[in-house]
Amino acid sequence: MPDALTVAVDCMGGDRGPSVVVEGAVQFFKDCGRSVTDNASLILVGDRDCLSRALSKAGGAKLPISIQHASQVVTMDDHPTEALKSKPDSSMAVMAALQKKGLAQAMVSPGNTGAMMAVSIFALGRVKGIPRPAVAATFPTQNNPTVVLDAGANVDCRADQLFQFALMGEAYSKGVFGIDSPRVALLNVGNEESKGTDTTREVYGMLSSSSLNFQGNIEGDGILKGEADVVVCDGFVGNVIMKTFESIAELVGGSLYLEMKRHWASRAGYLLMRHSFSKLWERFDSAEYGGAPLLGLNGVSIVAHGSSSAKAIKNAIAASCDFYRSGVSDRIRLEISSSTS
Repeated sequence: MPDALTVAVDCMGGDRGPSVVVEGAVQFFKDCGRSVTDNASLILVGDRDCLSRALSKAGGAKLPISIQHASQVVTMDDHPTEALKSKPDSSMAVMAALQKKGLAQAMVSPGNTGAMMAVSIFALGRVKGIPRPAVAATFPTQNNPTVVLDAGANVDCRADQLFQFALMGEAYSKGVFGIDSPRVALLNVGNEESKGTDTTREVYGMLSSSSLNFQGNIEGDGILKGEADVVVCDGFVGNVIMKTFESIAELVGGSLYLEMKRHWASRAGYLLMRHSFSKLWERFDSAEYGGAPLLGLNGVSIVAHGSSSAKAIKNAIAASCDFYRSGVSDRIRLEISSSTS
């Protein structure tokens, strides 16, 4: 039986409202396998009356789901540090406090990413030797998924911070995806060692002399080709790549749908290929991955998209369970300790 754990979920910060988040929480228990849901429970955080109604409507009254009231909400327009100070009873702050007190072992929010970073650092603290936690985004390939970090938490990074991202990404790839020796690459404008900025050239040297399975520089097209298991970049570049990929996936899916509607032969072809199309869409649908973990914290913090569907919330909660049970935080702690000793 899996380890017991409780996941706190911020239900108020997403773009689609609390009912979608609550529906995702109910889907977690109904759709995810017993290897994930056994011995798991959820705490929904937000307006108690609103969440009670939504939980009853979603058919989750008998599930291991409780509600923790919070009277305030961090919006997407709030400045992260100001929200932390001015809204101490926000759903995000209350959620983080539950993990700090040991009442939850993981947390998920589709709210303001900057505020989630701030509240996570405040409540959980950073792993010793990690000044900046990083967002780890997962991209599909023909083989193993590729982890790209940072995907938005740090827009301007020093070489030593990028090196730490590589260490954390390796630990994450090992723990969550079971890759024994993840191939690590540095995102750059060319494959040659001399390419890029002063910072990328500096971190190239650091990675080359490390014990990591460093593959050298990789260009953007190499991510989806699966040329590396871990790709390192700053948060500015990583976030642009992540959002671009998601929009391309939507464009391709929408275009296929429109083309299939144009002619009866296309519709007939779809009926024959729908299973394959369904499997293909699963690979590219960002909702399948649910959310991205913040690596480098003394705890589990998953950032979901603000526009997350119920399916995405379900998978973000499942991802938090996998992260906690994989012991990635302990792996990162050991990696950082070894690199600085």
